[in-house]
Amino acid sequence: MTELFLLLLFIRYPILMSPSSTTILTLLLLGSSAFAAVPATSPTTTTQTFAHLAQGLWQGEATLTVTKGDTLSSLAGRYATTPDEVAMLNNIKTTSKLKLGQSIHIKYAHLIPADLPDGITVNLPQRLLFLRQAGALNGVYALGLGKPSWPTPVGTWTIVNKQEGKTWIVPKSIQAEMAREGKAVKTHVPPGPDNPLGKYWLGLSLSGYGIHGTVAPSSIYHFQSHGCMRMYADYIEELFAKVDKGVTGSNNYWPILLEIQANGHILLEVHADVYNRHVNGTAELQQLADSQKASAKIDWTRAQSALKAASGMPVDITLMAANPK
Repeated sequence: MTELFLLLLFIRYPILMSPSSTTILTLLLLGSSAFAAVPATSPTTTTQTFAHLAQGLWQGEATLTVTKGDTLSSLAGRYATTPDEVAMLNNIKTTSKLKLGQSIHIKYAHLIPADLPDGITVNLPQRLLFLRQAGALNGVYALGLGKPSWPTPVGTWTIVNKQEGKTWIVPKSIQAEMAREGKAVKTHVPPGPDNPLGKYWLGLSLSGYGIHGTVAPSSIYHFQSHGCMRMYADYIEELFAKVDKGVTGSNNYWPILLEIQANGHILLEVHADVYNRHVNGTAELQQLADSQKASAKIDWTRAQSALKAASGMPVDITLMAANPK
C-alpha cells in the first residue's frame, strides 16, 4: 500500500521527480529493506566476574581492654576477623566469657582491592568498606551486611541524605517479619538508645538502603541485617564526618582477591559465596591469573586449598622453586 501511494504522488506532483527527491522517495519505496543491511545494535552484555586484583594489605594488631557489653564476636568484628582467630591468638576458648578489664590481643590482615576510585567501595564478601579521598586510602571499616535471605544489593550509588538522630520508619516488609516472629509490630522508632539505626545515617540512592550505626555491635562482620550496612558507633561517626552528600560509592561482589607483589610473591584471599552466586572459584582465579600472565607462578595445590577453605585471610600461593639437589 505504501508503494502504491508513493507512485500516485509521483504522477500527481511531477516536481517530486527532481534528483534529490527521487533519492529520498526511492529509499521510502524500498521501505524497511533499505535499512536491513545496517545491523541493529545488540544490547551490551556484561559478565560479572567474582575475582578481582588486589594491591596492598590492610593489616595491623591491637590490644583491647574488655569493657561492659564486649564479646569475643564484637571485638573480633571491629578488626574484621573472627572469634575463632582471636580465641586462638589469646589461648582461650571461643565460648569463653570475657572479664571486665581483660586484655585481648588481635591481629588482622586483608587484601585491598586494586584501582579503587575516590569515594566509597564496599566489597560485600569481605564485609569491608574502603574510603578513598584525594587519591589516597583514608579509611577501612568493618561492616555488618544483609543476611542471605535479605542480601545487601550490588550496584553503584550516591549518598543522598545525611542525618543525625534519624527516626527509623519501619518498612512494611520488616513489620511483616515482626508479626511472623510474634514480636510487637512497630511502625517507627524515634532517635535514642533503642533505635537500630544508631546515631548517624547516610542514606543512599539505592532506595531504602543506608550506612548507619547499630544497637547490635556483635552483628558487625556478619551477615545479619535487612540489607543495610551497619557500622560500629565510633566508625560511623568518623565516616559521617568525612563524607558529604553527593559522594559516590559501589557495592561489589568479589569473594576472590589476588595480589601479585613486586617481589614476586602472590597472595590469595578467598571468602565464602554467602549470597550463593554460584561462584566457580577455580575458573575465576584461573581467568584472572591468565590475564596477568601469572598462572605458571602459582602453586595450584595451595590455591585449591585456599579456595576450599575460604578463610577470608590472605594466603601465599607462590610456586616456590624446587630445592637444588
